[in-house]
Amino acid sequence: MGLNGPMEASGMSDSGDEGRLPPMSEPGGVQPAGPARQPPQIEGYDATDLLGQGGMGTVWRAVQQSTGRQVALKVLGRAAFGSDREQRRFEREVELAARLEHPHIARVYDSGLYYSMYYYAMELIDGVPLDEYVQQNGLNRQQVLSLVRDVCRAVQHAHQRGVIHRDLKPSNVLVTGDGQPHIVDFGLAKAVLDEGPALTVSLGGDVVGTPAYMSPEQAAGKPIEADTRSDVYSLGVVLYRLLTGASPHDLTGTRYDVLRRIAEEEARRPRGMAKDVDGELEALLLKALAHEPDERYGSAGDLADDIDRYLTGEPIAARRPTMAYFLRKRLRKYRGRVAVAALVSVSLVGLAVWSYVNIAQARDEARKEADRATSLSTLFDDTIETIGRAGGHGREVAAHDVFDGVGRQVRRGFSGQPLTEAAMHQRLGTSYVMLGDYDKAHKHFSAALELREGILGRDDPSALESMHGLANTQRLQKKALEAERLLTLVVTRRRKVLGEDHPDTLSAVNDLAKSLFGGDKKAESEDLARQTLEMSRRALGEDDPTTLVFMADLAKILWGRGNLAEAESLYRQVLEARQRVLGENHQDTLSSMDDLANTLWALGRRDEALRLYKTAAETRERVLGEDHAATVKSLTAVANALIKMGRRAEAEPLHERVLELRQRAANRWMAEALASMNEVANNYCHRRRYAEAEELHREGLRLGERFLGKEHPPVLEFKSNLATDLYQQRRFRQAVALYREVLEVRVRVLGKRHPDTLLSMLNLANALFGDKEHVEAEFLYKEILEIGNDVTGNRVPHILRRALKSLVVVLRVQGKEAEAEGVRKRYEEFVPLPIEEADETMVVEPDGG
Repeated sequence: MGLNGPMEASGMSDSGDEGRLPPMSEPGGVQPAGPARQPPQIEGYDATDLLGQGGMGTVWRAVQQSTGRQVALKVLGRAAFGSDREQRRFEREVELAARLEHPHIARVYDSGLYYSMYYYAMELIDGVPLDEYVQQNGLNRQQVLSLVRDVCRAVQHAHQRGVIHRDLKPSNVLVTGDGQPHIVDFGLAKAVLDEGPALTVSLGGDVVGTPAYMSPEQAAGKPIEADTRSDVYSLGVVLYRLLTGASPHDLTGTRYDVLRRIAEEEARRPRGMAKDVDGELEALLLKALAHEPDERYGSAGDLADDIDRYLTGEPIAARRPTMAYFLRKRLRKYRGRVAVAALVSVSLVGLAVWSYVNIAQARDEARKEADRATSLSTLFDDTIETIGRAGGHGREVAAHDVFDGVGRQVRRGFSGQPLTEAAMHQRLGTSYVMLGDYDKAHKHFSAALELREGILGRDDPSALESMHGLANTQRLQKKALEAERLLTLVVTRRRKVLGEDHPDTLSAVNDLAKSLFGGDKKAESEDLARQTLEMSRRALGEDDPTTLVFMADLAKILWGRGNLAEAESLYRQVLEARQRVLGENHQDTLSSMDDLANTLWALGRRDEALRLYKTAAETRERVLGEDHAATVKSLTAVANALIKMGRRAEAEPLHERVLELRQRAANRWMAEALASMNEVANNYCHRRRYAEAEELHREGLRLGERFLGKEHPPVLEFKSNLATDLYQQRRFRQAVALYREVLEVRVRVLGKRHPDTLLSMLNLANALFGDKEHVEAEFLYKEILEIGNDVTGNRVPHILRRALKSLVVVLRVQGKEAEAEGVRKRYEEFVPLPIEEADETMVVEPDGG
């Protein structure tokens, strides 16, 4: 676990004793099974069918004798075994993939060396490659995006645990019959913090991987530059090809030709390949496929979040490319090959643009910091997004506690990174708006605006974003005059910077119309809303999602002015357009159904309204699940309508069901929010900011015990990690008390032979040693070694190895040199692990002070 103490961080979480590993490795693409060959004879497994083979070895269907389950058994080929490089690579594949535990990543069950054969056993995924699944099942755009979003979440899990895949492509994502994707094949994976030579080489040599899905830095043979954003690029290629049926680059010609194009050229615009790709989706794809890593999404999680926003009809983070964007791309293409004529042209305009360029360069540096801000604040975002999407009782009761805890960390957590701090204030402002706490939202939007204007200038798009958020908050606070003044400023500046027809400009004009309505300027509001709608129709098109939003907002204004007939007509147009463009299951489509139902109800057509309420609820339950916040709200609308229609007997069981769902959801979202808080606190601990880690772990422990109970697994994890914070601050006695509490619960609930229990025993022993309780520490180390020999799981060898090493130390401190020497020999004979890898996922030897 990357800490100098007994932390249960992401590498050694409380989530189970099995890592995750893919069913087969394809360094250059696994070949179909060739001529029949004899299955390998490996103790504990009955291998039967050959599933595939590649340069490094073979993959077999096998039965694990101890459990009777079918597994995929990967065996390092004898030819590769003779190569130290391939042997190390195989070991590395096992170790890296074993860090992962996620429902969309295939699991590892076992690994070892048997009579000169390296092997590992993993989850057998009975599925087909992602692209084949999409084709065979005729998935629509929304379904494709949902699948890829789940894959992005899995990749983000790998990145957070220090693993970069480097070979993401449809054949490495298998989809099972129930529609669940599983990432496989970590044969080309590398650790995020690797500093040694990578497996890829230059264009002139052997570039390992699949060219069609490589990032520009991989194709150019720059392995040091390949990081988590290289995987983001590959995910962008996967999504691009699934949606357009084409590649973002020309793949004709030799392998060298293909690599050169990917390394040097921009991705082709998706709308040039498929006309049904709308502007927002194109912006999303082009951000994922940006040539420069700094211009891509900061993480796979950010890409997943933007896909989620697109699917639910929320504004996406990616912006549509502007003319300046495309000019910058063209200039990059010809950099280093400027002709004489170009030089003459530059000299003629040089004086005119000199000052602008200098300003642009300064802003570019600031913009890079803003991009880094996105990446650095991912863990905070996870917490915020989790709560933001939640609903019902849980959110109402405790979300403020979580947000307030995050807010307290912002200023000191991003000291010296003002744009990161601004981005966090922006997100917190948005989240407090969702909770209805407009005073706190106002404070955070104001802070974001001050930082962004001070660094980037008042006309910068992100500064205007903060001003827009602040203005909308004032509108919601019923401060109509203040909101009108600020929105007028936003509109004026966006018209100057972005143009009159830019979606962000139109959005500000539309919000100004809503502000005027709230300020009792209803006729003026209606006129402005009609103008905005017409401008959007001309600039973006009749069926553009933004146009449909403006149409719905105009309908709402008309509804408020008592013009229900025209409001009904507009709401019906919006619903039909969204059904046609977005599909029956899109959240915006269902929201339009609600709007139309409300209007019909107001017109007295209650039976029609009830049918729509029921359709919306049934669709949400089918698509989102029964306990999703939107589903629960929709079911409540049906129940309330039934009561108002005098049908109380029908409404009663529905209301009881809603109550049960809300209580269940409260516990689930709290666990997810706590997991994100834990990641943030663990990150502080990794960076030796122990006091801040302690503060956040204490807050998480308090919330967890309050809402989930003292023995809930995430709560125990918080308590154990809080003990680690204390251990690192040499407050050993306090750490011992907390570790002992965790161990007592785990022994009672899980038993002594569970890997989590063994880990707690090791942590307690280390803390006891630090507190100079050497006798009890020695007893615990010996008990771990006695019990651990009969326990399976990928973490157990790490725990045993560490216990051996620590036992040597504690025996020597007590003067038991002879016994210590015997244990030392056992330690040296123990199957070694790559030491730098093991230390990233293990506790360290005790601190004797």
